[in-house]
Amino acid sequence: MPSTVALALLALTALWALKIFRQSTRNLAAAKASGIKYTWAPFLLYNNAYMLACIVIVPIVRCLPKSWTEPWFDMTLVDWEWARRYEPFKRFGSDTFMVVTPERNVIFTADADVISQLTTRRNDFPKPLELYESLRLYGNNVVTSEGQLWRHHRKITSPPFSEKNNHLVFAETLAQCQDMVDSWMDGEEESSKTIHTIADDAMRLSLHVISRGGFGVPLKWPTKTKATENGHVKGEEGNTSSASVSKGHTMSYADALGSLLHSLFPLIIVPKFLLRNLPFQWAKTTYTSYDEWGDYMKEILQAKKSAVLTGTEGDNLDLMIAMIKGAGNTAESASKGEASRQTLSDDEILGNAFIFILAGHETTADSIHFCLALLAINIAAQRHLQSDLDEIFQGRPPSQWDYDQDVPKLFGSMAGAVMNEELRLIPPVIGIPKSTAKGSPQTLIIDGKKCTVPENTLITLNTTATHRNPNQWPTGPPSDPGHPTHPLSNRDNDLEEFKPSRWLLDPNSKASTTNIPNQDNNINTEASTLGVNTSADTSSSLYRPPKGAYIPFSEGYRSCLGRRFAQVEILTVLALIFSQYSVELAVDAYASDEEVEKMSEREKREVWEKAKREVERQMREDMGTVITLQLRKGSIGLRFVRRGRERFDW
Repeated sequence: MPSTVALALLALTALWALKIFRQSTRNLAAAKASGIKYTWAPFLLYNNAYMLACIVIVPIVRCLPKSWTEPWFDMTLVDWEWARRYEPFKRFGSDTFMVVTPERNVIFTADADVISQLTTRRNDFPKPLELYESLRLYGNNVVTSEGQLWRHHRKITSPPFSEKNNHLVFAETLAQCQDMVDSWMDGEEESSKTIHTIADDAMRLSLHVISRGGFGVPLKWPTKTKATENGHVKGEEGNTSSASVSKGHTMSYADALGSLLHSLFPLIIVPKFLLRNLPFQWAKTTYTSYDEWGDYMKEILQAKKSAVLTGTEGDNLDLMIAMIKGAGNTAESASKGEASRQTLSDDEILGNAFIFILAGHETTADSIHFCLALLAINIAAQRHLQSDLDEIFQGRPPSQWDYDQDVPKLFGSMAGAVMNEELRLIPPVIGIPKSTAKGSPQTLIIDGKKCTVPENTLITLNTTATHRNPNQWPTGPPSDPGHPTHPLSNRDNDLEEFKPSRWLLDPNSKASTTNIPNQDNNINTEASTLGVNTSADTSSSLYRPPKGAYIPFSEGYRSCLGRRFAQVEILTVLALIFSQYSVELAVDAYASDEEVEKMSEREKREVWEKAKREVERQMREDMGTVITLQLRKGSIGLRFVRRGRERFDW
């Protein structure tokens, strides 16, 4: 009997090995025929089993001679795009290359021209939906759909992302940001204490803005209140605007949403029925937040649907109301008995609501966090920003700021340059996936040569490398050649450095048409029906990279719906904070406040340089992704001081 089992296992192993061999041979032959430079790897990066096994595999492989594992191994690890940046493309001698694996071939590109082809030909290079299954937590949505279904979702979810909504985003961001800054200052007139919660506070701010601008649900900045014995302040039924718990719920709206977003990883990988029954507190909290926020959104959906069907919604055009109307629910249809024939189900409306909360808070919050940190270690850029803000606002308080008058100026000023440069250096998503369908190979022009992308190939638009590609970005010499910003990538130029000035055109010249990327006529023709914004990501008064070279919001048909929403929010935060305050690195780890006060300028510079090097290390080595690129270890300590009261100013 044991011998029979052993033989069966041996036979299964042999069949598996034969299958792997045949797949490898087929994929390698396709790569050779493609005309695209390639390398080989035994593992597919996007295989979930391999990612889990990396805990064991990585230490073993690291013990092997590098000549055995270069160049393939690092490109099978999660977040290699951030760790290696442009270096692999330089090593391969091409801005597009293929990795051949037994399971599936993968193409990585940092070539602006190739990216333009891929994003323009959406039917030839669809989104690989199998990588997005985990984002259907509440229902199918605009991110997890393709083809005609995607067109349908896109048409319905586009209308609220309008200039009218951007006015609301501007006003809400001003209010929320002022509350955030007030909480940092904690009654102090001149200087805050060291703040280590910038990332969390930026997340809270963005959640509040998207909740108000997207769903008409106002959320208040937390204040010091006494909790009841069960840890919550009890409130009235239906109250979602504070920390109170509504009738029929066990968590407040804000707590449920915050907990849900902090628990995405277990929600993505653990089946719901298992999560509900696991005997661990983290599992119970995670499932409860998932269930509670879903119930809150169902209540909001039903209330708004009722208002729309009775014609009492007013002139509000938040995301939820727009989806309800776009799905065919109107007072007129109700009067004709057609309300039940909606073209988006309630689950799909909730699915889109979740995806916009998810996409609308993390990406913007991360950008705000990193803008503040980067400006703290680049004092000259911060002073330039403050000078531009003084010129724009002329001493007017935030209560007198005007969206139509001031926001266009912010886009074209140092504020816009800071935002663009932060998004260039730290894009929210380090890889944008595309693919070719089974049985559908596609041609691409790569380096001026016609190549064939094999069927069933994954394609990644490597945003990190694209934004650092010296073949498509103007470069200057590195600031400190003896101490390069990154140990591997762009050691001979300044593309790894935070230099907002690279976006500023010659003040004596006007933006020329050569700086404006050409728009695809086919996209423009269809844009009106799909709500695709084909305008450039940057102001015409700033530098405009070649089409496909700057893709923090992707590009083409599948570009981010909330791009302007996010940009307005980021610019508003920069304007409010830096018109009143300066942000400084905390040096607590190296000297006390009393010691800093007694230091000479040289000594202050030395301690500040130590803090700067540590922040640069954190932003290079302690970053990682679950959905977006964030600081995953520790925190960056910052202080906010009234302008004119800076301790470090050079």
